[in-house]
Amino acid sequence: MQVEKEEFQKYEDIDLIALFKVVWAEKIKIIFVTGIVAILSVFYALSLSNIYKSEVLLTNVSDPSTSSTALSGSGLGGLASLAGVSLGSQEVDNKTLGLATLKSRVFITDFIDRRDILVPLMALESWEDGKIKIDDKAYDLEKKAWRVKKPSMQDAYSNLMGKLSSSIDPITGLITLSISSQSPALAQQWVTWLVEDLNDSIRSREVEEAKRAVTFLEEKLTSTLTEDMRAMFFRLIQQQTETIMLANVRQDYLFRTIDPAIISETKFSPNRSLICIMATLFAGFLSVFLVLLMHFLRPKKDH
Repeated sequence: MQVEKEEFQKYEDIDLIALFKVVWAEKIKIIFVTGIVAILSVFYALSLSNIYKSEVLLTNVSDPSTSSTALSGSGLGGLASLAGVSLGSQEVDNKTLGLATLKSRVFITDFIDRRDILVPLMALESWEDGKIKIDDKAYDLEKKAWRVKKPSMQDAYSNLMGKLSSSIDPITGLITLSISSQSPALAQQWVTWLVEDLNDSIRSREVEEAKRAVTFLEEKLTSTLTEDMRAMFFRLIQQQTETIMLANVRQDYLFRTIDPAIISETKFSPNRSLICIMATLFAGFLSVFLVLLMHFLRPKKDH
């Protein structure tokens, strides 16, 4: 058994040496291909534009209004729903609701239109000397007209969503919202606007629902003769009025900014050195593999 093991090891060593000889014989080809790919990877990496990321750290503001809970608990929620009035629901927490609204197609497309960012979003070419450069082939700045087909809102939505990212710390519950762009100034501005508009959107919706609830309760109040019911209606109207008042005086309605976004001075991507290293290693391994494959596929000459 020991002899057989030694013989097996001997043949294994011979095979490895043979493979090394095959690779060594084709070393010029391997070095040439690897070198070409390495040079091309350098040019490719240098051609990539710098991408900057701007982040804002948020915390969820606790809901100051207890009117929705009170109305739901009082049994008037179903009655209000029949009247077409939404008195709120606690089935989805405000944080989840806010992030879902942020990523919704309605909110994002309205944000792009209201903030008038379609041109820099879809036709930004580069960021040079602190100024954005718009692609002349896509958009004419003087005539303020598209040279190509105007991007649709669906394309704009997909583009912005590709730049937008959000995450929630599982321990602290803090929310990180970020935008990536070739322009650090645009990234900082857009992520700041997103937080402002999200707070305004949620505030407007809550105020509108509270006003509808007040209208609904006042109508019921006029047709109610029981003192206990009238007292309850007065209390609920007061709660809804407080909701409207607090919403109008509080700037950070849903999310409060802990760490505001800044104009980043360092790029987020690409990692050019890593691109060159990975491309060179891949080319080297691929060249060796192809050399060995061609060696084994080559017909053996009969001696």
